[in-house]
Amino acid sequence: MKRLSRPVMLAAVVAALVVVGILVLIRGGNDATIIGNDSETPVQAGGGYTVNLSPAGDVYFDRIPKRVVTMDANYNDMLVAVHQGEKMVATGYRDNFHDEYYERIDGLQTGYDPGSVAFLSAPGGGMFDKELLYALDADVHHIDPLQLAHTRGWSQADVDEITRNVAPFIANRYSRENSHPGNAPYTYYSLWQLSEKIAEVYQRPEAIRRLQQIGERMVSEIQAKLPAEDQRPRVGLVFYSRGKFVPYSLTHGGFGQAHYRDVGARDAFTGIEDRTYGASSGGPTGSPLDAEGLVSLDPDVLIMPFAIYPGNAHESYLQLLALKEDPLVGRVKAFENGRVYPGGTPLQGPVFYLFQLEMAAKQIYPEIFGEFRQDLAYPREEWLFDRDEVAGLLREDDK
Repeated sequence: MKRLSRPVMLAAVVAALVVVGILVLIRGGNDATIIGNDSETPVQAGGGYTVNLSPAGDVYFDRIPKRVVTMDANYNDMLVAVHQGEKMVATGYRDNFHDEYYERIDGLQTGYDPGSVAFLSAPGGGMFDKELLYALDADVHHIDPLQLAHTRGWSQADVDEITRNVAPFIANRYSRENSHPGNAPYTYYSLWQLSEKIAEVYQRPEAIRRLQQIGERMVSEIQAKLPAEDQRPRVGLVFYSRGKFVPYSLTHGGFGQAHYRDVGARDAFTGIEDRTYGASSGGPTGSPLDAEGLVSLDPDVLIMPFAIYPGNAHESYLQLLALKEDPLVGRVKAFENGRVYPGGTPLQGPVFYLFQLEMAAKQIYPEIFGEFRQDLAYPREEWLFDRDEVAGLLREDDK
């Protein structure tokens, strides 16, 4: 997969395109990049294999990638889950690493070194150009091409150029909240479907299926103990910043809030779902609530996404906690009853999901599943999933 000089590289590309053209004719003119053609299994061809993922469509690999670039942190967690973390050469942001969950699984090695991984963007986002991807020289980019167009100003020609000259793009950003800002065909995937698709790139889908079995068993055991819906606390997901509360809805779907839906959380923001983060009418960041708006909705539980991360998000969470002393905001039931919690990340992969499902159950139903601890250092009898089982599964998959 390594490229030599640019002239040699381009000559190889031309030759490859000729071969692709012949293959297309042989296959009856089928286009291997049709968006939305969601085959269930990799297609074997000439020793290589094909993985289909919207919006990229069919992506052909002649071998398992050795150098990997990601954008969002959920792909890093997927790499860890299939023992490919050491292949990561760059990721989107410095804040993409949160290892506290992994530290609670004895013997789990992520494979990556945050100190040696490059970053595509400064914290908070920003542009990066094609030359950076040329320099990184990866074998695959886990970056949604439509995400590049929407947030980075890339054209389809830019994407095609890097695909030809460096490596393909295969990722799906907008399944996070099932909201795609465009008219192009787009398929939404569950957390497990998306994780398994990425695992197919590394020919390890069975690792995700085994983690899914643990997750589904955990969901079943939690749901069996839940009270009737009208007896559950009303949960408000908000991100607090500069005096404003950005609300998140549990009704949009998407894997970003899957752990809250899976524990049967009752959404405090149902009446304003069109104004929440990711809603088409609310803009990409939603319509923030002011203090009066939050008081009027009066959640029983408040959870702030991303707050478990160190850095700016956690500082904002501490500012949110301090509002307990505010004469207006302090009237919200969640503050009155001490039910304001740090949330995990919507950018969750399969390992993060297990921990965040447990967090959600303990934060929303402490009388059933035990009190939440921010250090996650629960005694074994308070685990909602077996860390040793996960550790053994991941070690078993190590080859």
